[in-house]
Amino acid sequence: MSKTLLIEIRNVSLITLLLGIIQILITIPAGYFGIPSILGTLLGCFIAMVNFSLMGIILEKCLSTGRAASSIAGFGYIFRLCIIAAAVIWAMKVSYLNYVCVIVPLLFPQIAIFFINIKRRKESGGNERT
Repeated sequence: MSKTLLIEIRNVSLITLLLGIIQILITIPAGYFGIPSILGTLLGCFIAMVNFSLMGIILEKCLSTGRAASSIAGFGYIFRLCIIAAAVIWAMKVSYLNYVCVIVPLLFPQIAIFFINIKRRKESGGNERT
């Protein structure tokens, strides 16, 4: 893995964990706070971080290979989707996980990337259009 990928994984993971803590704090006044919501949020954040890391590793592998890039990307997508589906189905079948608290953190890496891009635009003076 490249140094840039490791930095991006770290940044997205930290923001994902921060958003997970915020999610747990939101469940307190909403009346859903408890062990299932904490465990669900932890599982959701973990799956989101693993999914993002695998995506970065697979895309880096696709860039380094030639002809097999589309098959590697396709297999990687299906593999990551299966991991997410297994976590959500598991959370829906057991009583010790709040399945909503598992599903919501799956969106946190996208939110993290949005915030990271805003920060980069401000640092570059707004000239960057990515």
